[in-house]
Order: sequence, then C-alpha cells, then structure tokens
Amino acid sequence: MNKWTAKIILLIALVTLTACGGGSDTSTNSNEVEKSEPAIPRDTSPEAFSFEHKTEQPLATKITSNSVKVTGINASSPISISGGEYAIDGGDFSTASGTVTDQQSVTVRVQSSASYSTSSEVILTIGGISESFSVTTHSSLTKFAHELSTDLDARYAIVNQPARGRVIVSPDLKKLTFQAMNSFDYLQEGETTQETIQVTLLGDKENTTYDLSFTIAGHLNSSICDDRAIINLLPNEVGQPLPHIPEGNCVSVDASSVNKGGSWVIWTGDDGGARPMILSIAGANNTSAILKFLPPTKGQYNLSWCPASGECLLSFHFYSDMPETIKPLDVSLNVHSFHPEDEIYLSVTEDNHADTSGYSYHWIIHNWTGEYNKFIDILTTENKLKLPISSANNNYTIKVVVDDNIIQLEGGFSTVSSGLYGKIKLDVNTIGNYKILSDIVAIRDENSDQKAPSLVVMIDGDATRYLDNKDTAIVIKAMTGSQLTFDLSETSDENGDTLGYYINSVLYENSSNRFTFTVSKSVHYTICASDGFPWTNEENPCLLFDIIAQ
Repeated sequence: MNKWTAKIILLIALVTLTACGGGSDTSTNSNEVEKSEPAIPRDTSPEAFSFEHKTEQPLATKITSNSVKVTGINASSPISISGGEYAIDGGDFSTASGTVTDQQSVTVRVQSSASYSTSSEVILTIGGISESFSVTTHSSLTKFAHELSTDLDARYAIVNQPARGRVIVSPDLKKLTFQAMNSFDYLQEGETTQETIQVTLLGDKENTTYDLSFTIAGHLNSSICDDRAIINLLPNEVGQPLPHIPEGNCVSVDASSVNKGGSWVIWTGDDGGARPMILSIAGANNTSAILKFLPPTKGQYNLSWCPASGECLLSFHFYSDMPETIKPLDVSLNVHSFHPEDEIYLSVTEDNHADTSGYSYHWIIHNWTGEYNKFIDILTTENKLKLPISSANNNYTIKVVVDDNIIQLEGGFSTVSSGLYGKIKLDVNTIGNYKILSDIVAIRDENSDQKAPSLVVMIDGDATRYLDNKDTAIVIKAMTGSQLTFDLSETSDENGDTLGYYINSVLYENSSNRFTFTVSKSVHYTICASDGFPWTNEENPCLLFDIIAQ
C-alpha cells in the first residue's frame, strides 16, 4: 500500500476506538464535551522520483533533465540541490534552497564535462528524499556542431569524408560520428592512427572550414581469415589463366622476397580501373608485405607490390567467386515543406517495404541565393533529414544517393566529373548498389507579386525569336571558327528589375545584352535570365541550345 492508504487506515482505527469508548454505559451525559477529529499529520516527504540519465552528450554544455512531478506531500517541502541547478514548473533555474508543493514539476540542469566519455552528476533533495541525474559526454569519435561555434543551434552543412572509415551525421545536422568500420582492423592492440576531416557549418561565411581529428585505437581481435581456408597465390601476369577463389576462401599474397619498402596497389575490373579502397574495406594493412584477406565482392582482382617510385615489382591476379551483393532498390524521396518560416523535412521510403537496415543516405542539396551554392553535403544512416527554417524565396535542389551498403566504398562519397553523386564512379561496376533520387523545393511567399522575366533569344543571322522552350534543345549549325552571337535585347521583366544572364551557369553582364562566342567545337548552351529572384526552370524557363560545329 502507498503512504496515503496507510494514513487513511490509521485514521479509521482512531475514529473507531473513540466511538467505542471504554465501558458499557450508553446513557447520554449532557455535560460531556464533544471530541474533535484528530488532524492529519503534516507530511513533507514525497514519494520516490527518478531522472533519466543521459549519455552521448556534448562537451561543456548545460544539459537539462526530464521533468518529475512531486507527489505524496500535504505541505510545502524543502528542496535543495548539489552540483547543478533546479527549476520549478518551468521557472528560472536556481541553486538556492527553497520549497516545493504537491503536484509541482521539477527539472534539474548540470554542466557536462569538458572531457570525452566523462560523467557529471547533480543531486536533488526534496523533503529528505534524494535522487541523482547524471550526464555522460560523448566519445572522442563524436562531435556536436555547437562545440565548434558559440551558436547552440549550430548545424553541419558540408562534411568531407575521410580516406578510411566514414562520418555519419544525425538527421538534425547537429552531431557527427566517425565510424572506423573495418578499415582499421589491422591495427594491433596499443597502436593508434589518426584521421582528419574538414567540415563547414550551416550559415558560416563561405570557405570557413574546421578540421576535426579522430584518433583510432587498435584492439585485440581475430582475423576474419583465422577460421577460413587460405589460398596462397603465386605471382602471375596479365593474360595468364586466372585462379578462381571459391566463395568464403581467403587469399594470401607474399612480396617479402622483394620487399625494400613499398605498398600494395589493388585494381579490379578487366579494364584495370583503380580501386584502392578494397584493402581498406577488408581491414588489411597495404604496407604489409604479406597480405591475407577475404575478397569482399565478386570479380577480378589485380594486386601489385610497388615501391614509392619506379615500376611495381610483383603482381598477383585472380578471380573471386563471392556471390553478387547487388539487389534492386525501390525507393522514393518525400519532401514535407513549405512556405517561409517552415522547416523542411526530407525522407526516403522503400516502396516495397523491404528491410532498409544498413542503408546509407548521401544528401547533396544546393540552394539559390543569387547564385547556385552547395548547401548540404553529408551522409546519414537514417532515412530522414531536417533542414532549418528556410529563408524567404529560395530554391533547394535535392539529391540523395540511397545505398544498400552491403559493401561500402569507404572514402567514396564525392562528386565526380561524370556528374554522378555518391560512391566513386569508375568505368567498372561499383561495389554494392545505389540509386539517385532528386527533387526541387521552391519556397515562395504566398503574397508575393514578383513576376519572372520573359526570356527571348535571337541569334545573329537568324530572324527567329526563341522563347518558352524549357525541355528540348534548339539545334543550331555553325561553321567551326565562326562567331556565334546570342542577342537577348528583347528580354523583359514585368517588375522592372535589373537583369543578368547565366550562360552555362556563368554570370554575364553586358549593357547591349549581346554575347559572342567562338565556335571551336560542338557545344551545349543553357541560357537563363535572372532578376535576382530564385526562379526555377519551370517558373522562368531557360533556353537550351545545341551548337553543332561543321
């Protein structure tokens, strides 16, 4: 029974004894004074309460507990705190002793440690009952954005991925964690290595970057090849029959006979496409002359032991019969947005309700603030992202690379010349599988009377007025070495705004609105008029031209 139930039973017993008296005479005595009921005892000792302890918290930051409700008292109860502050019913935090009444709520706050993986504790006492609230800081492999800034709401914008391991950002962009993965498995217990990445914060001035360094420690672990068959390979040349490594078998290559300092270079694919990350994935040390590893994926492998300069000294070529890891992805991007002062929520859903555990999501978002800027470039392992409150009248171009992550190409999250995003894209098949999703979010003030420019393009020697063409390129044939002039003088703006022109994403300004180029080869031109407002192509169509050199 609780404390109030016990009090009620005691009160009933007292009343019963009083009613019964001490004798059998039931006659009424008019001179007897009527007895009053006994007062309920004053109780300032509350029922037990508890706080939820917090881990993985930022360094040197005030951390607030969950709220607890005071119950089980019938009078004001003394309250005091040690090691932190408390607040009653959402009021100001205080360190001074005070009182609290029944049904009031109390939260406590404590400053987290400035050291990694260290606990701080605050003890709250109410009516003689004490309870602690502890906060443990994150490990050295985690960093909150506001630890780099004085802004408590700071968020990460661009995070460069390391050559080994990967960096995961939380969906609210406030926290990142370095994951060593298996690329450091070759480190022995007591050994360490360091990886440094560069990051930028949302809203920071252009080119403001921060270096974050992470120290990775080795640990005592067994090799994946300890319980597997190991096939010792002999050096061979390209063109010779390839030995096939059965599924699940490890390979061993030995360059100790020619070892005078060097490292392994690994290639895969019939065309010799460079794939240096395979050893990192396998958790192997590429500077060890004797190398044992489990081939991580199906296909042809070409390894060479190479000194720092000069030709490689030994080569090994084989084919792995590991099963295919690729599986089809059926995913879609959802945007929940929507006008100025709203946050934007992005999510990726698996349309066939397949298991998405192990997926990675590489978000690349550009915005328009007078010009096209990369806004976000981060990697998450959750299928969602929350962007901060948007500025009025902006465009976000959203790309997300969804990866089944069966085997992750470490360090492969970068833009490449082919225009694809995500893993390093070479002329050979990438490891694993990925799908690129995209969308555009146009943020508009509902009461805006802004009108888009009306783009008109003419070409010298051609009387045609080109306008309102946003999907199909206009083909123009021109002689190699000739001059090609785009005349935009008839372009107008209903709001009377000053216009600039983007030709292949480069801003051009000319009072005559005529732009001349030399035809040296066949080339594609995208021409857009800009009045400073972030119009989309659908709102203000650009014109596309394919110039065919003859």
